[in-house]
Amino acid sequence: MKRPSLTPLAPSVLLLALVVAAPAFAQEATSSTAEDKAQALSLVKQLEEDPLASGAENARQWLTNFIVNAPDLFISTCPELLGPLNGQGKNGAPEIVGQLYFGNAAFAIQNPDKATDREAMYAGGLESAVRLYEGLLKQKPRWKWPILDVLRSRVKDGTMIQYVRENIGSCQ
Repeated sequence: MKRPSLTPLAPSVLLLALVVAAPAFAQEATSSTAEDKAQALSLVKQLEEDPLASGAENARQWLTNFIVNAPDLFISTCPELLGPLNGQGKNGAPEIVGQLYFGNAAFAIQNPDKATDREAMYAGGLESAVRLYEGLLKQKPRWKWPILDVLRSRVKDGTMIQYVRENIGSCQ
C-alpha cells in the first residue's frame, strides 16, 4: 500500500502550527515531570538511531503531544536552516524536519540554562537531525541530501554554531 503523500509545505505548516498553538494547549502544571522528560529524550535518541522503526510514527506523535503540552518547554525552531530539504515530502525529508523540532526540545531539556539561546538550540536541533540522517542512510543509502552532508561535516569539525549564525537570518 502506498503512503499518502503530503504537499511539499505540509511538514513546515505542521511545525509552525504546533509552535503557534503550543501556548493554547499548555497544561496548568508549572513543569513537566522528570519521567516525561526522560521519555522524550529516550524517544529522540531512538528516532535518531532507527528513524524508520515500526514504532517511529507513534514516537513522533508522543513527542509532538509532549512538546505542545509541556508547560515549561518553549521551543523555537527554524526549518529554513535545512535549506532546500525544508518542504520536501520525499526521501526522509519530513522525518528530518520533524527531528529538528524534537532535537530542539531535547536540547532545551538537557540544557535548561541555555533554553532561551536560540542559536544554541538550533545547533542542537540540527545535530539531532544529522544523527537521524545518518540513521536513515544506513537503511536507505540513496536518500542523500547535499545540505545534510554539509551539516555532517559541520558536526565533525565543530562548526555547527557558526553555520547557525551565518544562516539564522533565513529563519521566519
